[in-house]
Order: sequence, then structure tokens, then C-alpha cells
Amino acid sequence: MSKLTKQQEQELKDAFDLFDTDHSQKISKNELKRVLNALHIKASDQELSQLMSKMDTDNSGEIDFNEFKNVMAGSFFKKYSQQELKAAFRKFDADGNGYITTKELADILSRMGRHLSRNEVEAMIKSLDKDNDGRIGFDEFCKLFD
Repeated sequence: MSKLTKQQEQELKDAFDLFDTDHSQKISKNELKRVLNALHIKASDQELSQLMSKMDTDNSGEIDFNEFKNVMAGSFFKKYSQQELKAAFRKFDADGNGYITTKELADILSRMGRHLSRNEVEAMIKSLDKDNDGRIGFDEFCKLFD
């Protein structure tokens, strides 16, 4: 992939920080497993080990930001199909009503090991909520991937 812009690098850093729940600047196998579980992605221990070894190029047993960036950059910034976006949206829209609410976002972040205050989660929702209805619709969600 070509060189990342500063904004793209910051987006990857923000994603990395969500995974790095103990703020060690490294993602452990347990942190990676917690994130996959939070997103309802089933991975066996063998699959998890394979993913770790693919990302952990210095064989330290953990993934640092540069390793994460090198693996994730190509897929993180690719253009997704409507079908792929709908599948991702459904992982967040727990009740299937077509919107991601503050509670749904807080629940998934909590399952990822991120326990944010209600105000912090509401601020995340507000940053994407263009029609000011207090929730994220599919079209607003898609804007994340433009």
C-alpha cells in the first residue's frame, strides 16, 4: 500500500488503542481474543495463534503499533461493498432495529475491554450522528468508510 496520510495513520492508532486495553502500547494474544469475541468473530486457539504470528513479525509475543499498521493498513482503508458494510453494521446493531444506540456501542466497547463513561460514548455517537437523532443509522455508519 502507498504511504498513509497523517489522518489514516491516526485512524489506525485509534483502532490500535481500542485493542490495547491495558495501555501497554502492545496488543497481547488475550487482548486480540477479547476484541474478536466482542465482535462475535469466532476464532479457535489455533486460528488466534496464526493471526498473532502473522502480525507479530519480531516474534515478541505481542503486536506493536508498527506491526499492527503494516498488517491492517491495506484492509482498513479498502473500499467495502454494501454487503460487507451491512454485515459489519449488524454486529453493532444488537436489536436489529437499523440503528446503533449509545447502549449498543457501550456494550460492544465493554466486551472489548473499554469501559467508557456514558458521556464518552454519547460523544462518539454525536460525532457520527449527522441527523441529530441520538443514534447512528446505516448511512451514517457508512461515512466511516468513505
